[in-house]
Amino acid sequence: MSQDLILKPTGEGAIAWSVVDRRAGTRLHEGRLASGDSLPDDVADAVDRTLVLLPGEFLHVTRLAIPAKSEHQARQAAPFLLEDELASRLAETTILPGPRSDDGHRWVVAVATDLLEGWREALAPIIVRPAFIVPDSLVAAEAGAALTLYDRGDAILFAHDADAEEPASPLAGVMDTALFGSVVQALVKAAGSGEIAVSRSLGLTGANFRAIGQGGIDLRASAMAAGRLEALPRLFGDSFASAMDWSALVRPLRRPFLMAAGLLLAFCLLIGGETIYYRVQAERFETATLAEFNHAMPEVGRAVIPAEAERLLRARVERLTGDGQSAFLQLVSALDELTDGNDRIRIDHLRFDPARSALSVGATWSDFSDFDDLNARAEQLGLRLEDGGARESSAGIEGEFVMRLP
Repeated sequence: MSQDLILKPTGEGAIAWSVVDRRAGTRLHEGRLASGDSLPDDVADAVDRTLVLLPGEFLHVTRLAIPAKSEHQARQAAPFLLEDELASRLAETTILPGPRSDDGHRWVVAVATDLLEGWREALAPIIVRPAFIVPDSLVAAEAGAALTLYDRGDAILFAHDADAEEPASPLAGVMDTALFGSVVQALVKAAGSGEIAVSRSLGLTGANFRAIGQGGIDLRASAMAAGRLEALPRLFGDSFASAMDWSALVRPLRRPFLMAAGLLLAFCLLIGGETIYYRVQAERFETATLAEFNHAMPEVGRAVIPAEAERLLRARVERLTGDGQSAFLQLVSALDELTDGNDRIRIDHLRFDPARSALSVGATWSDFSDFDDLNARAEQLGLRLEDGGARESSAGIEGEFVMRLP
């Protein structure tokens, strides 16, 4: 494909458009759109790029050697280099340099920021990427001419030779037809002995004058060299210089992205809520643990942290156990075996002394000899019994003895 879409915003808010065959240099379609209208469906199908022609009367176009090492530095420096040439305030003006050329110079364009934003908003929906933003006064420039005077119909476009040793500033612009007679001599004088290209309708002749046609500025724009177009500032932003419309690709994915973001947010809130809940529960358990520790071991007499309380309690339990089995349980089990089948002895109460690993037993038996029989059986089982005394009562012989493991 070799078709260009040419867009020209007009003062009435409308957009003049045409489609030009770049190779043949012929206009295939043209029309006019009101604000918010779209191009006919079949027009843009074969278009492979867009040229936006901005009215030169609102632009300051020049070419400068900007001492900058990067594009960012060039953008910062450009406003200060043009400050004295502009009638508008810098805060209300967008000043953008283009890419650096081999000779170190850059095209620089200044335009009112609100006006530029209005053009961008109106033209963005119908632009076919890649798009090049071109001042129409620069389109008028004739190759090899020191000065070009082009009759646009409603105004006169002028363009100086950008490669001159001392280029004029601005390099290109627009003048009202009513003022043309009073300023043309100054423009011709500035061109010196160089060739002057002038539209036939202007009626200027001379030894160094060359007549050119009038009208067809969209055809002239389509014929501009690709290198000249790429060197111009990207007034609508870098995204329009790419053939890929990333915003159009992302737009259908916006809803899934929002849903995914919502799910992610909900998941994070859930995890955060669980974290807070478990932290509160952990604090409650730690408080309960310390309370139980203070009750179980009041002799410590100082504040401890939960980890230390756990360690102290574990140490006490280990002191009360032997080879991993409770001494108390061993003694109770041995007492059960000792008294198994003996109906003459009734166990009344037990008391365990962990410090001595001894079990004190209160019992009632029928005769004093019953304890002797119990002691003899204990020796057979390897147990040691210590008599704690006995007395007669109405229920029988009540006594106590201490049982130890061997």
